[in-house]
Amino acid sequence: MRIRTITQVFLALTLSSSAFAATKAKPFELRPTEVQTLDNGLQILWVPDTSLPYVSLQLMLRSGSAQDPKGKEGLASFTGGMLERGSFRRTALKISEEFEQIGSSFSADVGSDYTILSSSSLSFHKETVLKLFSDILFKPTFPLGEIEKLRKVILGGIQKIADRPEDFTEFLMPRFIFGSHPYGHESIGFPKSIRSFKKTDLQKFYAMAYTPDNAMMAVVGQYDDAYKAELIKTFSAWKKKTSVTPALPDFPAWKGTELLLVNRSDLNQAQIQIGFKGVPRNINEFLELRAGIKILGESFGSRLFEEIRVKRGLTYGINAWFDPRQIAGPMGIYTFTRVDKIAETVGETLNTYRLFVKDGVTSGEVAEVKALMRGQFPRTFETAEGLARQLLILNRYGISTDYLTNYMVNLDAISKKSVNETIKRYFDPENLKILVYAPREKVEASLKTFGKVEVKEYKEFLQ
Repeated sequence: MRIRTITQVFLALTLSSSAFAATKAKPFELRPTEVQTLDNGLQILWVPDTSLPYVSLQLMLRSGSAQDPKGKEGLASFTGGMLERGSFRRTALKISEEFEQIGSSFSADVGSDYTILSSSSLSFHKETVLKLFSDILFKPTFPLGEIEKLRKVILGGIQKIADRPEDFTEFLMPRFIFGSHPYGHESIGFPKSIRSFKKTDLQKFYAMAYTPDNAMMAVVGQYDDAYKAELIKTFSAWKKKTSVTPALPDFPAWKGTELLLVNRSDLNQAQIQIGFKGVPRNINEFLELRAGIKILGESFGSRLFEEIRVKRGLTYGINAWFDPRQIAGPMGIYTFTRVDKIAETVGETLNTYRLFVKDGVTSGEVAEVKALMRGQFPRTFETAEGLARQLLILNRYGISTDYLTNYMVNLDAISKKSVNETIKRYFDPENLKILVYAPREKVEASLKTFGKVEVKEYKEFLQ
């Protein structure tokens, strides 16, 4: 009863925001930005912001975990993690201390298709941040002792993932979905590959990926012409080594439904992941597909939530997701349930999903999700840093800034017909991969109703 009340309140709030639909949407005006390309190929995005006394540096490399060499899965992430652990001028301790003294830090965020390095500080420390950032970026030394320290931290973290069922199934799904494809692993890699990393591996990956012609930088905040000149001088010294990123193979072909049961006898519930083929980020129907995912399973009032949680009480939470990438990425549904309800939960989830693809969405659902997406849009770049990050990622996928400026106009144009056509085109109700993390003796027999079940021990994935 409580859940239904929450759902009704949520939908009421969503519908109230649909008042925006009464007026015709206009192009969204982005804050002023300037793009400059240096002689070495580095693109710099200048985003002035005088609202606060700060400066932020973000550098995106068009290389991520999909560029990990075979057998060296996790190398891009490991290399990024090693940057702040020693440079030609500073030890790991010295780098940490100098960032701490100005209340700043350095981070490396490695995804499948890109790596984003970032740091920020109050504007009166902007010169110090520039020196630290460029020193880390240009002259990492990959000290052997620090490699071993980071290796231990990452391997220890992977061992702990198995105790968090949702995280563990997310760790396992890329391999199950993509197999040996470059997308077939989380950016963290596999224990076996992480144990194999040598200093020369890091140096080779760095030489391949960390080049100015493979990068775009965003400078955000309060800065003057003198700072711009100093930053341009600093990054112009970054030597160009033409980087060639190999083309990715197509999404692997599937046929029918495959089931993988990862056995762990001491679990009290079953974690479920259902995967299917997704889309590239640059499809024309991106907003329609995003709307479809939200209607299927991204809110309290979604189809999956209403059918699996509200009507049947089979779980406390169920969500649909998608991860668009350079080529078709994954899409899927995740949930959990009692082990004695595994067959019912999987069956009803598949039934709800297939009816969603078959029958499509309603005009009311489209109106509600459009109102929701209108309300969520400004939060995408409510800060200048958020805008810069969005622009970097759009650049990675070859998408014009028109995606942002025309977002509201294009969202207005979404209809029941266009969403349903997109669902029919991209959602696959038959070729699926179902992963279950649960005690084998309690769930295997019931899972066989959905097809042949492959069983593996969870410890196999931690070796």
